[in-house]
Amino acid sequence: MLRRQAVRPLGPILAFLAVLMLVLLAPLSPASAHDAVTGTNPDDGQNLETVPEAIDIVFTDTPLSLGSQILVEDDQGENWAAGEVEISGNTASQALKPDTPAGEYTVTWRVVSSDSHPIEGTFSFTAAGAAADPSSTPSTPASSQSPPAATTTEPTTAPMTDTAAPASEDAGPGFPIGFVIALGVLLLALAVVVVTVLARRGRTDGPGSSE
Repeated sequence: MLRRQAVRPLGPILAFLAVLMLVLLAPLSPASAHDAVTGTNPDDGQNLETVPEAIDIVFTDTPLSLGSQILVEDDQGENWAAGEVEISGNTASQALKPDTPAGEYTVTWRVVSSDSHPIEGTFSFTAAGAAADPSSTPSTPASSQSPPAATTTEPTTAPMTDTAAPASEDAGPGFPIGFVIALGVLLLALAVVVVTVLARRGRTDGPGSSE
């Protein structure tokens, strides 16, 4: 008479492995999120009296300096940005040329998020007057100097509009390394379970299982 050893079903084991994978991946979600823009200076659509000395973009985390680019183009498509993008804390700043004329400007930015994914966006502003040229401005008594406009010296923390929000993630690096590790652990555990079950079935079905 054949007597077979009861083999445990795989359902409960697979369910346990699925729960284990969710627990392992739960802490990875916030870490893999891209940086978001919290504000710009000037604001999107803002009207200024004069062209600002620099453009500031504030993020939720410190972006990587590698590959950062901020273009400040007039309605003719000419870029008036001067020098490289400077990263200070969570703020990316782009200086403008001292002879930048009045007009409408579109700011197109692209930075590498702190999670190594590139993000980008755009916003615009208008300046009624040209930027002051330090070389052509005569020295005047301190009492006659007017303080700079608040909109050009103080960074804003107002949320950006849809046009300034980061675009969807580009084709950058693949899955986060934590996800790959967790998936590998899950597959290894599943392989061990399958091998164990098959080995048990082999022992119970073999010649030594009959009485």
